[in-house]
Amino acid sequence: MHLKKRMKNPWFWVGLVGVVLTATGANPELFTSWEILVQEIKAVLCNPYLLGTACLAILGVLVDPSTNGILDKEK
Repeated sequence: MHLKKRMKNPWFWVGLVGVVLTATGANPELFTSWEILVQEIKAVLCNPYLLGTACLAILGVLVDPSTNGILDKEK
């Protein structure tokens, strides 16, 4: 996987943040204090369903849809 290439693209980060926030059910109140944010992160890490859906969402952003499997094309 060409992860270094992806990390240089700002749209990769937009997509990654978007799917993680959606998969974890984040809401605007989450970002009103550091204490609330830390509590919510701990809650996600302790919840297997939310953690699993977040991992699947991240995988969906990382995988190149133009190839079979999870690896990129060799050039």
